[in-house]
Amino acid sequence: MGACFSLSVEFSRYELDFDTIKMLMKYLDYAGLKFKSGYSESANNSADEINDWNQKKLEDNYTLGYKDGRENDYKQACFEYGGFSEIRGFFVNGSPTEKEFEFDLVIPEEEVLNEDGSYKAEAVAKLKDFARILWIMPQIRSVQTQLELSGEMVSESEILEGRAPSAYPFAIVSQKMFSKLDSDKYESEQINAGGVMITPKSRNIK
Repeated sequence: MGACFSLSVEFSRYELDFDTIKMLMKYLDYAGLKFKSGYSESANNSADEINDWNQKKLEDNYTLGYKDGRENDYKQACFEYGGFSEIRGFFVNGSPTEKEFEFDLVIPEEEVLNEDGSYKAEAVAKLKDFARILWIMPQIRSVQTQLELSGEMVSESEILEGRAPSAYPFAIVSQKMFSKLDSDKYESEQINAGGVMITPKSRNIK
């Protein structure tokens, strides 16, 4: 996969429970994302084997060290959704801060962006539909999107201090977080479970 578009889901470590990963996978499936296979070192692993491995890693607060082999890291998986040619999912611990972890879904950037740098309306609509359903999982703190060179996810604590979340081209935040942002800069939609889907007015979607 070349340049990637990312949809990142933020979680608090304080809310990590014994079945967090299994719950997330059920919500992903409910939102339409279907497990296809393991990826790379986990290519021959089942969904349950990948989930159990990642749950244990998160419980141990594991972060890959510079001298650690990749085989010790969180296991990645491939999924199917919306006709995208490739979707890969993986966990990142200690990001945006050590109090949080995230689950990232990446797809080829060219399937979301037009050649002129605008966003493909059909692809964005599919991703918004998925994120809107996924948001109902109570443990999710935010859903943010990034391009290859747009920067990283912004933590919940930073958003509550007024820093804008990563929205390339959209994000979902709580109503409390949205109240700290400059609402004039966004198209906003109230969604279920106290969420607000925001799209910066500067994003060109066509």
